[in-house]
Amino acid sequence: MPPRNFMKRAQAQVDDAAGALAELLSVAPLPVRSADIPVERIRPNPFQARKTFSDLDQLSQTIKAQGFTTRLRVRPDPGASGFFQLVFGERRWRAAQMAGLAAIPCDIAEHSDDDLVEIGLAENIQRQDLEPLEEARALQTFIDQRGYSIRRLAERLGKDRGYIENRLALLRLPADLQQLVEQRPDSIDAARRIGRLTTPEEHAPLIEQVASGEMNAKTVRSIVREHTRKTASDGQSSVRRRIATDAQIISIVLQRWEGLLQEPEAGSINQVIGEKLDDLEARIRVLRDLAG
Repeated sequence: MPPRNFMKRAQAQVDDAAGALAELLSVAPLPVRSADIPVERIRPNPFQARKTFSDLDQLSQTIKAQGFTTRLRVRPDPGASGFFQLVFGERRWRAAQMAGLAAIPCDIAEHSDDDLVEIGLAENIQRQDLEPLEEARALQTFIDQRGYSIRRLAERLGKDRGYIENRLALLRLPADLQQLVEQRPDSIDAARRIGRLTTPEEHAPLIEQVASGEMNAKTVRSIVREHTRKTASDGQSSVRRRIATDAQIISIVLQRWEGLLQEPEAGSINQVIGEKLDDLEARIRVLRDLAG
């Protein structure tokens, strides 16, 4: 277990980073008072974009062992006297509940709704706590409901304009590709490439390969580029485009099997691949018969 002083420093750094967000967002300094507040009187930030909180068990155990060595920032709940809303620190608040704390040290200030929205989003983005689509939806909310421009969002969040535009572009992806990004947040580039194909039927085999980890963005880019080139040059029908995409995927799989067979410790892989090749040969004979 890390030493007590190390944990204090680590949690202090978290607080310093969160506090710096207010400065980053140009939130005006506010009078602050400190108090220990019963955990049941603290409520989440109503504008929190983050939906899931990881490693709560681990943080809860740390709090049990080391105590709660930092302060949360809250504001008085405008709709319930005697209650408070978090400005930042929801993960620590949840972990403190799990650790059985009765009260939590807090700094209390009269933050506005805009403060809660901006600080909460900036905190999540700076710590990379949001999944890509969660972040995209939160950014779109700023634009739709609060009248922000992309330029203003970028300035307020300390990001460049291209970052904001790329995140918002995820919301324009078809549902099947948004589902892929939710399943694999590291598939954003591949999903964008697949989105250049026009139908779900064209998406499906590529999505399956990316979701399983068997195909990376570079390979997708190559397949989509070749597909687009052929479409532009000879006006293939949708069926022919699908066949061309399938053929490239089959070729990639066979190349991967060839590599596995060449490994020095292939072992039982030889038999498995041999069986699969027998199946493929049988299917090829049927296709040849059908094709005449």
